Amino acid sequence: MNNYDICIIGAGIIGASIARELSKYNKKILLLEANARVAMETTAGNSGLVHGGFDPTPGKLNAKLNILGKKRYEDWINEMEFPYLRINSTVVAFNETEFEDLKMLYKRGLENGLSIDELELLNHKEILDREPNLSQEVIAALVCNSSIAVDSVELTKTLIRNSIKNGVNLKLNSKVIEITKNDEEFIIKTSKIEEFKSKVIINAAGHYADVISSMAGHDDFKLTTRRGEYRILEKTERGIVNSVIFMVPTIHGKGVIVAPMLDGHIMVGPTSEENVSKEETRLVTKNKFDEIGKIGKKLVPSLNIDKTSMTYSGSRPIESTTDDFWIKPSHSDCCFINVAGMKSPAIASAPAIADYVIELVKNAIGEMEMNKNYNPIEKSIIPII
Repeated sequence: MNNYDICIIGAGIIGASIARELSKYNKKILLLEANARVAMETTAGNSGLVHGGFDPTPGKLNAKLNILGKKRYEDWINEMEFPYLRINSTVVAFNETEFEDLKMLYKRGLENGLSIDELELLNHKEILDREPNLSQEVIAALVCNSSIAVDSVELTKTLIRNSIKNGVNLKLNSKVIEITKNDEEFIIKTSKIEEFKSKVIINAAGHYADVISSMAGHDDFKLTTRRGEYRILEKTERGIVNSVIFMVPTIHGKGVIVAPMLDGHIMVGPTSEENVSKEETRLVTKNKFDEIGKIGKKLVPSLNIDKTSMTYSGSRPIESTTDDFWIKPSHSDCCFINVAGMKSPAIASAPAIADYVIELVKNAIGEMEMNKNYNPIEKSIIPII
């Protein structure tokens, strides 16, 4: 009963995406999650944006998978019901140096594969015509019209419901505590005194992916942690912006945003704090709370930041040697596949990450027979109030 072909460790949006796409194949698949619910870590603390693809450095894996993933989202939208909104991304410049950055991002977007119809540069008047509440100090903006806002937690739940429908076995409260290998099978032990065997392990354990890899005897990479904190404003602020408004990106991330949320609230954040403990990725701090307010007011002076109704914090696992996704088999075992360094644009890339991982699985164990009973359709569940 506890023998599997493939074991996925981690039921955030990346593990869920891989499980759902792998359920197309006739394989026995196990999905292990350490928490009591799915999507409780990095997936629960982010901006929930399927980025257009103009920010990643051309030639990197995350740039390639961002564009492919954004296109594959259209399949998901056609097959599954989950909350989403098509929305523009608007990056604003306050000075000539930042305007040069916008022009660089425009060229980068085209190099990454965006069409010329997806991007435009606007002058001061043009952007204020579209976003009249922006600061009068904004001199220009880059607009991408192909972004999508999603509820990443609800999307993860939808992916997992569909994967379970197609045969995947989900185990919650099952923290992996030991991995060994005997002949051609991994032996996986969990905190619930469970023992599973699997021919392939896919390590999608978020911040703990390096810990899981090391546990299996593969010290191929190390992750650092970048925490970002958010303030959520009341629905009374709805309509103050029409698109996702970004500061010019820095080396620390895509920049603080002011953005409408799917539920009518306004999101302001995230901040960026490096080298945070893995155990402190969800903390909210007084210093960053105030910093968010200052930056939000710089972007939108009339923003009533005192209308903060909620705060939360999220984090991004960073593979600092490449500053890119780390999606590859262990150097010593092609059946142990790491899916790590899932910083932004991981949500945008999620469907393409799953496709990429499936190819690595095929390289390890050969072609896989399709699941004849596979059903891609997943209707939404109406919550009981």
